[in-house]
Amino acid sequence: MLSLLMGTAIVGRYVLIAPVGYGGVSVVYQAVDTFHGVRVAVKLLSSAFADDAYARDRVRQEALITNRLRHPSVPRVFDFGDAQLPDGGQVPYVAMELLSGTMLAGRLAEGALPWPEAVKVCATIADVLAIAHRRGVVHRDLTPTNIMMTETGPKIIDFGEATTVQAVSALALDQPLPSRRVSSAPAPADDVYALGVLLYQMLTGRSPYPTASADGQMHAARMRHIAPTPVLLVPGLPRVVAEVCRGCMAKRPEERPPASEVALALWSLMIDPAGGWTGPQRPLSSEPDVTELEPAPERPSPWPVPAPRSAPEPPAPGAHRHSGRAYAAARPEPYSTRSD
Repeated sequence: MLSLLMGTAIVGRYVLIAPVGYGGVSVVYQAVDTFHGVRVAVKLLSSAFADDAYARDRVRQEALITNRLRHPSVPRVFDFGDAQLPDGGQVPYVAMELLSGTMLAGRLAEGALPWPEAVKVCATIADVLAIAHRRGVVHRDLTPTNIMMTETGPKIIDFGEATTVQAVSALALDQPLPSRRVSSAPAPADDVYALGVLLYQMLTGRSPYPTASADGQMHAARMRHIAPTPVLLVPGLPRVVAEVCRGCMAKRPEERPPASEVALALWSLMIDPAGGWTGPQRPLSSEPDVTELEPAPERPSPWPVPAPRSAPEPPAPGAHRHSGRAYAAARPEPYSTRSD
């Protein structure tokens, strides 16, 4: 896959500096946005796939989905469209936030993460998945090679395999997202299982199953009744973390907790290490969560309630109330000019 020369201008705005990453069908460059004088990342479809409609849709779909997910752990998308290359070809491009850090896969190559750091990373990724699932998006490729560890926290940098599980519209162009060719119907439970595998890898430094491919891991999960748990392999690991990991890697998708529940359980652990997790509280669904509010229980009043008092008796005729005391009214005689 050939790289463009330094100084090449994309759509007359983004001047390429150097390639910083390669994907299956695209190249990511560090570039300068000449309109705002800042550095950005520009993803370009490789010219070898310029005539591949499916590859073009992948780049466009990633831009639309990433733009739809507003989260600190998702790179911001500034611009996307079609760019004219120096050789006359036209390919899709995406200008997005330029990130700096190390890939999680590189960190795991050196060994397991300390369990508090692993829990924090997993909780952050679960936050992103919860938002994606509520908006009808399934990532489908959650692996350490798609997560970058930056100074501000982990970032999911690749949504190229993401797809939708319900009808949604792109915010930028108000157009439907392109359809995907998938071998089986995607579901949020697939991402939750991958999240459990990711947590296991961060805690132990290795995969729970011998096979490394995502499809192989899903097949292995279907053949096992109980997912492996890291509780016996990590000294000092709170029991709740092992329970969350086991729940995410449950054999039956309907037994896996929603990503929002995983995030809540792990963030609660960081706040209250003595807390526990009781497992999924509701079936996993791709539909937005709708919780029916129950009436709040009555609470005792903080102030004593006085006993009811009977109404006061009406004053006698000719009596009035003044300053809290009754008195008889002096009724003067009618004025008269007659003298006795």
